[in-house]
Amino acid sequence: MNRLAYFVALTFLILSLSSCRSTYLLKENFSGDAIGSLPLHYIPGDPAGDSVSYTSVIHPRLGIQASSVTSGGKSLVFSEAPITGETAFNQWLAFKGTVSDYAQPIWFYWTAKQRNSQGQLMIDIQGVQGLWVARLRILPDGQLVRTINLGTGTREVLGHFNPTQTHTIIISLRPAARTYNITVFGTREGTASNRLNVPVLTEPSPGRPVLDFEKPAIYLRYENESFNANPAYIFESVYITRKQPD
Repeated sequence: MNRLAYFVALTFLILSLSSCRSTYLLKENFSGDAIGSLPLHYIPGDPAGDSVSYTSVIHPRLGIQASSVTSGGKSLVFSEAPITGETAFNQWLAFKGTVSDYAQPIWFYWTAKQRNSQGQLMIDIQGVQGLWVARLRILPDGQLVRTINLGTGTREVLGHFNPTQTHTIIISLRPAARTYNITVFGTREGTASNRLNVPVLTEPSPGRPVLDFEKPAIYLRYENESFNANPAYIFESVYITRKQPD
């Protein structure tokens, strides 16, 4: 192989590997966590920089257990256990991806299930540079509700979950268009629930710098919870990626 061909091949290989590494903004299946422990803040492996963020206030609500869905796998329990010292700001569990930009679509998706839920779980999807994408709530009876308008409180029911079965929620964001699609699998209705070209909740200026808290992320916290350790939302996996899931 001559020198030019060698450098062309090497460049192609580097670009290919870089592309593979940059596909995921967050990849979490809890394989690097120890059963019985808190989830690691910094997720091992590629991509570098993705994290699970939480304060010590919600330590009693978090724990890694053996998966009841995947043989040999692990899952994260986010329970309604009693906590102290809570405020409106320190109860969030967040899955934070690495930095992205307005030019590329982003997919947020996770697989989980309810366990004897008594409180309602609020879920905020954060895009890039402060783009607030969506607010969802999962109610104790399994209803998945989407907030349509923050000012009026208008909501829409997307479906109902069976607490004994896992469900998957997929949100595909087009940052530049300020719209997203949402698809929900695993509802009692038996068919996937779809909403297309939904406007994001807020539209900030794309010209600002990307701050750490404005990375693509999934935020969750309880409202009107039972302060009982048995009710929980159990994650099997969480992903934020530039590639459409299979």
